[in-house]
Amino acid sequence: MTPLLLLALLQTAQSPIRPSAVLGFEPGADSALADWRQVSGYLNALAQRSRYVHVDTLGKTTEGRPFVLLTITSPANIARLADIKRTQALLADPRRLNDTALAEIRMRQPAVILISNNIHSTEIASSQMGMTLAYRLVTDPEWQRLLDSVVVLMIPSMNPDGLDTVVSWYRRYKGTPYEGGPLPWLYHKYIGHDNNRDWFMLTQVETRLVTRMLYKEWFPEVVYDVHQMGANGVRLFVPPFQDPVNPNLDPSLVAAINLVGAQMASALYDAGMTGIAHQQTYDLWWHGGFRSTPTRHNMVGILTEAASTRLGSPITLSLDSVRQPGRGVNYPAPWPGGTWHLGDIVRYELITSEALVRLAARDRVNVIDRFVGLGRRAVEAGLAGDPFAYVLPAEQRDPESWTALANVLAAGGVEVWRAAEPFTAGGTSYGPGSLVVPMAQPYRAHAKDLLEAQHYTPVNDRPPYDVAGWTLPFTMGVRADVVNAPFRANLVRVDTVVPAPGRIEGSGDVFVLKNRTNAESRAVAQLLAAGQSVTVAGESLLVQGPRARAILGEAAARHGFSVTAVRERPSGVGVTRQRRPRIGLYQPWTANIDEGWTRWLFEEYGISYTTLHDNDFKKGALRQRFDVIVLPDIDAPAVLHGIDSTRIPVQYAGGLGETGANAVSAFVRGGGTLVCLDASSNFAITRLNLPVVNVLAGEASGPQVLRFYAPGSIFGVLLGGVERGGSPVTLGAPDSLDIYFENSAAFTVTAPARALATYPAQPLRSGYARFQERLEGKAALVEAPVGSGRVILFGFRPQFRGQTHGTFKLLFNAVLLAAP
Repeated sequence: MTPLLLLALLQTAQSPIRPSAVLGFEPGADSALADWRQVSGYLNALAQRSRYVHVDTLGKTTEGRPFVLLTITSPANIARLADIKRTQALLADPRRLNDTALAEIRMRQPAVILISNNIHSTEIASSQMGMTLAYRLVTDPEWQRLLDSVVVLMIPSMNPDGLDTVVSWYRRYKGTPYEGGPLPWLYHKYIGHDNNRDWFMLTQVETRLVTRMLYKEWFPEVVYDVHQMGANGVRLFVPPFQDPVNPNLDPSLVAAINLVGAQMASALYDAGMTGIAHQQTYDLWWHGGFRSTPTRHNMVGILTEAASTRLGSPITLSLDSVRQPGRGVNYPAPWPGGTWHLGDIVRYELITSEALVRLAARDRVNVIDRFVGLGRRAVEAGLAGDPFAYVLPAEQRDPESWTALANVLAAGGVEVWRAAEPFTAGGTSYGPGSLVVPMAQPYRAHAKDLLEAQHYTPVNDRPPYDVAGWTLPFTMGVRADVVNAPFRANLVRVDTVVPAPGRIEGSGDVFVLKNRTNAESRAVAQLLAAGQSVTVAGESLLVQGPRARAILGEAAARHGFSVTAVRERPSGVGVTRQRRPRIGLYQPWTANIDEGWTRWLFEEYGISYTTLHDNDFKKGALRQRFDVIVLPDIDAPAVLHGIDSTRIPVQYAGGLGETGANAVSAFVRGGGTLVCLDASSNFAITRLNLPVVNVLAGEASGPQVLRFYAPGSIFGVLLGGVERGGSPVTLGAPDSLDIYFENSAAFTVTAPARALATYPAQPLRSGYARFQERLEGKAALVEAPVGSGRVILFGFRPQFRGQTHGTFKLLFNAVLLAAP
């Protein structure tokens, strides 16, 4: 249907129009997908035609599309939305609520639920389903009556940019051998599938918009995250989740999740659906997804995962090709096999969504009481201590990382307080400006789960669903002290934290940087871009140039680091650079998430780069164009071969091939610096014949009982500085730090290669590792000379999900200071 015809239909309508009348097809129809303009256009029109619907634009997406929140409730509730939101804020913080006020609220306040669709853009069905759900709720008299008792918030797509990317790709190749096949690029500009891994770090625009809505504006009691999974298993997962349960989750919350899941399953069975599974794959341990972070905010977090099709195209599966458990209490109705359609997914998701609306409306008072009770118990637990509070001292190695951690907590609704004067807690003295995070607050679980170390204990030797540990003070290199006993301090609540301004100390036109902070790396990038000279001098950097004072003065004041100015340049200094390195970042046609995170990080810190694709390597002459090439975390076979041309158009198939791989070798031997992140190290070791062995190659990919296994955990490593025979890569880093290890690498090295970071005995700091003793003495970071160039191998991802501020410095040094 043309946009003009669609507009004409909407303008002439006197009552809500069915989605099919506007789209020209029923949502869920085979091989037909609505893009963001169609989805948002229909829902905006529905709001214009119905007194039951209100639309808010929360902001703009990464690529500038409107990010929409739909509110569906009775006209009476629509008229008092501001009052409902204020009351939800009271329920979320029951310290401000007495029993008399609560009794009055219980008589008139609707339950508030949120249904979130399409965060993973290839999981397309929910973006289509939402239109039909909205239409049913506002036109069916039975649903209209229930809407007096419930406010249904709905995000039609959590990634409108990705919805358009996926729909455009599908339409382009519909009717070809590539119909419904993989995309060669990320469906979120920077982080692709990891947009559901950002819910405590809040690095992306969309995550921040929704987080503000959740914990500052609407405070829903239930959050439903609608997903899809692989095609060959059960048809739908609904809670209960599988073990283990995170220790910071209240038992009442766990029981409520189970209750909602049971109601959804019952509704599905009543409708004759099959293939619904409980306690499969997904656990209640992990923090960081959209269904898990709200649980740390006393919200009932629900996840469903439906079996996928080929985007909009149906698939046919014989019964013996379906991986499903036998009939039992967690799977009472196996799926018989057959053809699985997009419309089937839409129907399953409609039933689960309607079951949630019905449950919340009919159980309104219990929903409210549970929410209040969870908040009250969180406050009581904090008052009891163990811990009583966390203190983030004002004196930190990197003030910007310290403020980033505090602001992540505050943005997530956690109360952060600043000390107005010195105080003592737990026998330790703290200076003014230190930050205190008291545990006697409603969102205690969120704060505690981010600040403490995790100790994952497998159930039946089952590995964690996602990562096992995420302790932010470790990954960010920030000191956070736990205090178990009450203490007194003069504290002031803060909403945001900025570092105390730094300054240039001393006189002269030679500037000395300690290079301890990430902000100094940002300044180095700016200095080199401006043609100023930067020299490695022992464990410091020397900066000179006509614009050096102005650039450093502004950067130091804003980001909190100090610079020393001296009159004379010290003797015995190292390599001097007067231009920014020419950095190439490999972007394979495999939608590589690690490449996206690297690109995001470089842009955040002002590090210029050029994106390189397979054909750029095959052209050769890389050394003439680049000083540094970065290979993201990608398996060696994928580097060489990419995706097969039977699955993706030929222009995106094949990887670097032998020609591109030989060009990489020539680049390094000709004086270039190759930086390999995690799995791409295996490519460099083999192609360049490095005197390095990844002792975990082929072993860390699965949880076999007799093999090393560490999925998403934090390990300690030991470093050496330049004066101790190190490298510019470790310049300014502490003697020890924590790295993020997710089924990563560990190396043994032979001269002339050298280890820049090694694992001590028992390196696990947070999370889970099987046979961690095998890492002792192995290298986590290696530098190897090759010809006139060098290779830097990271056996981990120093920029992991934008969380690891404590290891950003190593990557910055590798691309800014280790270049020729």
